[in-house]
Amino acid sequence: DKVGKRGGAKPPIDRYVFMLNAVDDGYGGLEHRHSTALICNRRDLPQLGMKKAADGYVTLLGLISHEYFHTWNVKRLRPAEFARYDYGRENYTKLLWFFEGFTSYYDDLLLRRAGLIDDAAYLRLVNKTINQVQQTPGRQVQSVADASFDAWVKYYRQDEQTPNGTVSYYTKGALVALCLDLKLRAEGRGSLDDAMRHLWSASGGGPVSEADIAAALEAAGGRSYAAELAAWVHSTAELPLSELLRLHGVATLDDPSQPAQTLGLRVAESGGSVQVKVVLRGGAAEKAGFAAGDEWIGIELPAAGRKSAQGWRIGRLDDLALYLGAGKRCTALVARDRKLVKLPLVLPTGVTTWRLLAQDTGRVSKWLAPAAIAATKA
Repeated sequence: DKVGKRGGAKPPIDRYVFMLNAVDDGYGGLEHRHSTALICNRRDLPQLGMKKAADGYVTLLGLISHEYFHTWNVKRLRPAEFARYDYGRENYTKLLWFFEGFTSYYDDLLLRRAGLIDDAAYLRLVNKTINQVQQTPGRQVQSVADASFDAWVKYYRQDEQTPNGTVSYYTKGALVALCLDLKLRAEGRGSLDDAMRHLWSASGGGPVSEADIAAALEAAGGRSYAAELAAWVHSTAELPLSELLRLHGVATLDDPSQPAQTLGLRVAESGGSVQVKVVLRGGAAEKAGFAAGDEWIGIELPAAGRKSAQGWRIGRLDDLALYLGAGKRCTALVARDRKLVKLPLVLPTGVTTWRLLAQDTGRVSKWLAPAAIAATKA
């Protein structure tokens, strides 16, 4: 690495340009070698008098951080298959879990290290990523390495079955990076930062293979991480998130899930209408017979001492709790292909979502505080 006057690694560029297009409704970014093109919602921009960064602005900062990190991890470091791009056809690689996933881990972590968010805000972002992956049944079907290879035919061609058959190499890849970082730190020999620096130096900032990534992890941790890569990247085994977070002072608590998660649905709610977009595999909605494209109109409650069943119109999923009370059974009324269909619905119990809690702030700070990166260089 070239070293700057302050002792830090000098960026491999002299000038970097951020091009931000603020629109009414849009989000995304595309990295280039010396710049990035970004889109955000106008309402996510900071407002005059704002004392604390709003969630939308933090999301935008994470996007900016993500695309800038690609200056190193994608535009220089890149899959060996991309040493020479063929712009006439698809370019396949199994390493997007590293190039997009690890970038997705570092984008929010760098916001914390820069002091733009605090520990609590950072843990909320990690919490969101964990729940996104855990609420995707496709993680039990497709490994994150296969998700990388299938990007052209699945990730970029999503439909109502995508969450049931695939997993995102962005989000699960970020959790693989989290697990490796926490594992390295727990073993006391180094961190993921050390592995990334080794990879950069060993490759000269050029194309790399999975063997190069494995060698960098071994150099940082003093042992082979082949078993972890096999389990976390090339299989559908669950990641040991709770165990590793606990070692760094973070507890994983179970909170009651939101209605959509409880039912196993992804819906769009607007104008008093509930449109079913995705029916998740193994959920209560699938068992009842819901299908993507249904419009959920209302419910009928069992007679329960009344002369007849009682019907209610619903305009959002929160209405279920209002009308069902402590009840768990009803008949869902849906419109499908202009037909009215009745579906027997049983609400499950015990469906929870994770909430991360910093129990040992000292250990959390050792991992997350801005000084942590300096400590790894010492």
